Amino acid sequence: MTGAGVDNETARVEAFSDGVFAIAITLLILEIVVKAPHEPLASGALQAELLHLWPSYLAYLASFLTIGVMWLNHHRLFTLIVKNDDGLGAFNLLLLLGVTWIPFPTALLASQLLSPGRRVAAIVYAVSFFAIAIVFNLIWRYAVRSRLVDEHLDVAAITRQYAAGPILYAILIGVGVIDAVACLVVSALIALYFLLPPRLWRRRAADA
Repeated sequence: MTGAGVDNETARVEAFSDGVFAIAITLLILEIVVKAPHEPLASGALQAELLHLWPSYLAYLASFLTIGVMWLNHHRLFTLIVKNDDGLGAFNLLLLLGVTWIPFPTALLASQLLSPGRRVAAIVYAVSFFAIAIVFNLIWRYAVRSRLVDEHLDVAAITRQYAAGPILYAILIGVGVIDAVACLVVSALIALYFLLPPRLWRRRAADA
């Protein structure tokens, strides 16, 4: 059985979390909306203004992809987590705290990407995702250890996949120190890593 035994409390946690993810991912676009030209311009001037916003576009795409993949992984976990307790609820709130924080470092990095402060902004951005990666691991390991998870072949595979998260985002911090633009690009690539299905790690474990 997978997911059929989910209790009402667990469903409520996921529903509430979905709402928070939706709000956070929507807030990302506000940084572009605020900076967009709001006065009449000639076509050439408007084109120049829109092209000038490329740091905001890049930051938006990287963070949208990352939050979107986090939402997909959160849903993936809660198809296997069939019971809820206070500890799980607390860890989940900690995760949502991190998710709602992301629009700030995204806007910060977008605004500083071409300025001398870009290194500090990139570090703030990368550290934010590093912290969230740790919380994701805490949620999953707590759920497994507390026997809140349904039996499934992917349980061990998810644990292996998530274990790489803090390492990858620690590397992202180093990338941010060197190059802020590369920090956004690598962040998007890390998100794609977590988009991969856990069964890939299941097969790898079986082959080993």
